Amino acid sequence: MPLHYRLDKTIRSSAMGVTKVFTSRAADEAIEWERERIDKILLVRGVFRMGNAILAAPAIELLAKNFPHAQIDFVGPPIANRLFQNLPLGNFYEISRSFPKASWSYFTLIKELRARRYDLAMDVSGSSAAMGSFIVGFSGARWRVGMRGKWDRWFNRRADRPKANNKYVILPLILADLGLKTEPCFPALALTDQEREGAGERIRNMLPKESSPVVGIFVGGRKARRKRWGPENFAETAIGLKNDGARTLIFVGPEERAMAGYFEAALQRHGAVVFEPDTRKFAALVAQCDLFVACDSGPMHLACALGVRTVAIFLKNDMARWAPPAERAEVLYRETGPTPQDVLTSCVTELARLGARSSVSAYTTLDFSFYCVLSLMDFL
Repeated sequence: MPLHYRLDKTIRSSAMGVTKVFTSRAADEAIEWERERIDKILLVRGVFRMGNAILAAPAIELLAKNFPHAQIDFVGPPIANRLFQNLPLGNFYEISRSFPKASWSYFTLIKELRARRYDLAMDVSGSSAAMGSFIVGFSGARWRVGMRGKWDRWFNRRADRPKANNKYVILPLILADLGLKTEPCFPALALTDQEREGAGERIRNMLPKESSPVVGIFVGGRKARRKRWGPENFAETAIGLKNDGARTLIFVGPEERAMAGYFEAALQRHGAVVFEPDTRKFAALVAQCDLFVACDSGPMHLACALGVRTVAIFLKNDMARWAPPAERAEVLYRETGPTPQDVLTSCVTELARLGARSSVSAYTTLDFSFYCVLSLMDFL
């Protein structure tokens, strides 16, 4: 971890410790929602990665249905501000983790939030992030709501922790425990027609033969958490898809940009490689894919939120917590790790279900691997 991140983390931890010492635990109070006038709502998600932001999106829809006349504001990272455009939000307050801004900007934020006099402030991180609980607790809202947990001391209404642990179902369950109306609700993002049309034009320029299905492949994943599949596996899968009649679009993110040259050399005529740092342009490109392949990562959740059928590769046995629902994704996991043949087979099955044409040959795993090695040798 870079020095400035460590320093910032130390300062924030110290600030949390001081506030914990000098503040008492708030008493839990019952809320009769039908008697409460809720005009201003604040939602808080104090975690910075793409996937965490996307998984908070259902709270916006569900709170809007419970309080259709209320204004809903959001506190979150810059990436959430970009992703949540066109959703029913009023003000968006960006939080930062860049030093030294992250150390003093929160005091200004708290002052601004308290001036707004919110009726309801809710931590939608599941009390897993101290920062979210801190912001909700000191927001000055009449009702400060979140889930019971390590950082719930400043809430005055706490929801019991649901038995279900999956991030796609937990928010509706929390709202139900709080006494609010709820229903199953998956993350959903809104793109404009212009954004979709622009992405479609880019893909047509990169990948000719418009009658073939487009399979997007994100080659990243958090390496520190052992969530990244090997690049040779992605290359083998992409070549197999190309030879089965699909057009493949390889996405590299900021953390994988150094691998772009490898994929360009390995794939050549077997697909296009894209680095798109703009969050909404990236999302628009993903939305134009017929199928999306990714390890457990932010782009995996992004594709699901855009309604793009996804093949989700899990290298760790934590599907119960992070896997998308079957309605959105096919989840692949093996103790030894899924093979390119596993992923290719799932892709072919999913494309067939989507009505896409596929002329897949029934290779054995050995025959398929040998074929891909020959293909790579032809183009290296």
